[in-house]
Amino acid sequence: MPFALAQSQCSEAPSKYTEAKKPINPIRCFNMNHKCSNLWMIMGVLLLPARIRSFSNIYLTQISSRQVSLSSVSSSSTANDKHASESKENSSKDVVAPTARFLAVMALASRPKGSDNVDSTAFATRRLDGDNRYSQLDSRDRAFARLLVATVERRVGQIDKVLRSCIEKYPPKGKHADLVQATLRIGVAQLLFLNTPPFAATCNTVEVLRLHHHLARKSFPVPEPMIRFVNGVLRKLSRPQSDDHDKNKLYGHRLLEATSVSDNIEPWLLQRWIDDWGESRAKLICEEMMPVDSDQISNRIDVTTKYSLRSVIDDKKGEGIMKSLEEIQTCFGNDCILLPQGSLRIGASLCGDVSQWPGYNDGIWWVQDASSTLPAIVLSQALSKKYDGDLNSLHVLDMCSAPGGKTSQLASAGFGRVTAIEASERRSKRLVENLDRLNLSDQCKVMVEKGQNYIPSKDEEIHGILLDVPCSATGTGRGRPDEESEDQLSELLANNDSISTLPILPIEVPGFEAAVDENGWLRVLPGVLEGDLQSTDGFFVARIVKNA
Repeated sequence: MPFALAQSQCSEAPSKYTEAKKPINPIRCFNMNHKCSNLWMIMGVLLLPARIRSFSNIYLTQISSRQVSLSSVSSSSTANDKHASESKENSSKDVVAPTARFLAVMALASRPKGSDNVDSTAFATRRLDGDNRYSQLDSRDRAFARLLVATVERRVGQIDKVLRSCIEKYPPKGKHADLVQATLRIGVAQLLFLNTPPFAATCNTVEVLRLHHHLARKSFPVPEPMIRFVNGVLRKLSRPQSDDHDKNKLYGHRLLEATSVSDNIEPWLLQRWIDDWGESRAKLICEEMMPVDSDQISNRIDVTTKYSLRSVIDDKKGEGIMKSLEEIQTCFGNDCILLPQGSLRIGASLCGDVSQWPGYNDGIWWVQDASSTLPAIVLSQALSKKYDGDLNSLHVLDMCSAPGGKTSQLASAGFGRVTAIEASERRSKRLVENLDRLNLSDQCKVMVEKGQNYIPSKDEEIHGILLDVPCSATGTGRGRPDEESEDQLSELLANNDSISTLPILPIEVPGFEAAVDENGWLRVLPGVLEGDLQSTDGFFVARIVKNA
C-alpha cells in the first residue's frame, strides 16, 4: 500500500484639557477655524468631561481604516432628564470602531501568558483571525490588516534593526512596552516596505495609541510622553532623504540599506540552511521568501482545478481534460500561466476577493500552492500504475486533511472512495464547507478524530494514505512566516523494518524533476527551481510502502 508522506514548509493633539467654565456649544466645534486639524477637534471632543460630552451629543464615528470624522446629532440645551439619561448611556458605549491598523497592532502586541521569552509577533496572524472585530471589517480593511501583520512577521528582523539604529534603548520597557513596540513596527512596515504615504503611515498609526483606551476598553489612556515618543521616531524615519536616484527616499530607507533579508531569519535556522544546502541556496531561499526589491513582490496565487491531477496521471491526456484546463486558464486572463504539473498561476490582472473570481461559485477550482499538490500527485501516480489506471475501485485516506486541498485533488482524480480525517473540529468545518462548494461532498467522508486513533472496519480495505504531517511551516514563509529535514524519515526507516521507500521518479512530477534527489525523495526549496516554479513554497515528499 503506497503511503505519501509530506511536510509543508505580515499634528499632535494637546496632551491636556482644561475644563471650560462655560458650556460648550456643539455647533462651534464645526465652525472652528478651518486650518485646525480634524485630529485636534476629535481629541478635544474625546477629552471632554462626561457631562459636557452628554450635553453636546457629539460622537466620534470611525468611517474607514484611514480616516475619522465627526458626526453631530442635533440636540437642545433644554433637554429633559430622560433625554440626558439616554445620552449618558450612549456615551458609555464603545462608539469608536476599530480600524485595520488598530487590530493589526493588537494582534502584534498581544502576548500569551507565560510566553515572556517569545517575541510578540509569534502567531500574530492567528490572533488576528481570532479577533471577532476583524471579521466585521470590510474586505478591503481585512486585507490591509492582514498585510500589516504579515509584513511585520516577515520583516521583523530588518524592522527592529532599523529601530535600534535610531532609538538608544530598544526594545522599549515598561507597562505599555508591547503596545509601543507593535505600533513602531507597524509604522516602519508601512514606511519602508508598503510604500504608504509618510503622513498616513505616521499620523494614522500614532492615532492607534491615542484611541487605545477607547477601543481596548482600558481605564487609562497611553501616557502622552509615550505617544510623543512614537510620533517622533516615525517622523524621524519619514524625513525626506532624496538623492539623484530616488526622489522619494526617506531617512528610514538609508537605515534599511544597512540591513539584509537574512536578518529576518533566526540565526540558528539560517545556519542550518547553510549547513544543509550551502550558502548560495540559503541566500536564494531568503530572497524568495522576502524579495530584496519591492518591485519583485508579487501576490502569487496558484489554483488547482478538478482537471489538474488527471492531466498529470492520465497517460493518454484526453483532449477533454486539456481543453477544460485551457478554458479555465482563459477565464483567468491572458497573463494566467498553466504550470507543468497542472496548476494555474493567476496573473496580476486578476485581484481582489477570490470568491468573486470566475468559476468560484461553480466549484471548479480552489487555491493551493503548486508545491502543495505534489503529495497527491506522487500517491496517485503509484496507485495508477499498480492498478492499471483503475482508480474508481480504490479507497484512499487523507490524514490531517483540512482545509481540503489535497482531499479535493484525490476526489477529483477519480478515486472511488476518499476518507478525510481531521482532528480539529474547527478546521473540519472549513473542510466541509470547501467540499460543499466544490460539489465533492458525496465522494468524500469526513471524520473528526485523531489520525492515530482511526481504525478501519474489518471489511474495509485501504489502498493508499496521504499524510501531510504538521510542522513548523518554514517552507511557506513567503506566504505565511513561522524545517524539518530528511532526518525524521531516515530515523523512521531505521527503526521500522516493515516499511521502505518507493522512489519518486522525476518523470512523475513535471516541472519539479530537479527537486528529486538520489534517494527518490522530493525536496522543493523556495527560489531554487528555474522558471515559473522558482517562486513556490518549500516542500518535502517521500513515498513509503509496507514491505510484504
